Amino acid sequence: MDITSFMNREATPDLEYLVDPSPTEALRLINLRKSTHVILIYGDMTAFYEGRAKSQLEDLMPRLVISKPDGTFMVHESNKEKPRLWNPPPSTLYASINLGVLTLRSVRASPREVVMVEIPVIRFVSAVRLGITLNYRVFGTEEDLVNAIVSNPSIVEDGLQIIAREYHTIVGDIDLLGKDSKGNLVVIECKRSQAGPEAVNQLKRYVEHLSQKESKNVRGILVAPSISSAAYHYLRQYGLEFRRVEPKSLI
Repeated sequence: MDITSFMNREATPDLEYLVDPSPTEALRLINLRKSTHVILIYGDMTAFYEGRAKSQLEDLMPRLVISKPDGTFMVHESNKEKPRLWNPPPSTLYASINLGVLTLRSVRASPREVVMVEIPVIRFVSAVRLGITLNYRVFGTEEDLVNAIVSNPSIVEDGLQIIAREYHTIVGDIDLLGKDSKGNLVVIECKRSQAGPEAVNQLKRYVEHLSQKESKNVRGILVAPSISSAAYHYLRQYGLEFRRVEPKSLI
């Protein structure tokens, strides 16, 4: 059974693939599906990039090319989460055969950047149709943390009342402004990951500004899943407070 008949027997509208194809067979599938499917090409290849800088993968070795309909083009090796070479969208993929070698050129117009790949040994080519999530959202963000505190202020402190969010001042926007059970103003700064010295200094600026503006005592509370030792040192020095809250636990 030849490769073409094997592909046709197994192909579906969402998945087509070739094992050890000829350059002509690979080229046909790439050009037919590159605007609608994600193309994956595995083989022995070399590659180079020219644009704002220059780089080259000159050793012929197994690599993986991924090309997406939006123009994303990536050359992957067996380590690192990011590709060795890549072009972002919008880029245009040009596939051809030069002296019997499958050649791919990903061209970005502005700024002009070119990734060129030569694949003398083609092991596998596939075209797969993938979906796109329209309502993508990352949970456990600072916004989630703020929303949770607004809905349930006792996360921070019993008796706390939230009176404003994104409270604007000349030194920046305060995440949450509240009042404690004794009527003191409370500035709350939220961080989704470990709080560092900059977060403490940010909270300090807000507290000092409101203290001067209102001519009264203002408390400052930093809310985060953790705090660095340096940040905690400054927090204690400035008379500020810390509440440990993990955003993901509030989902």
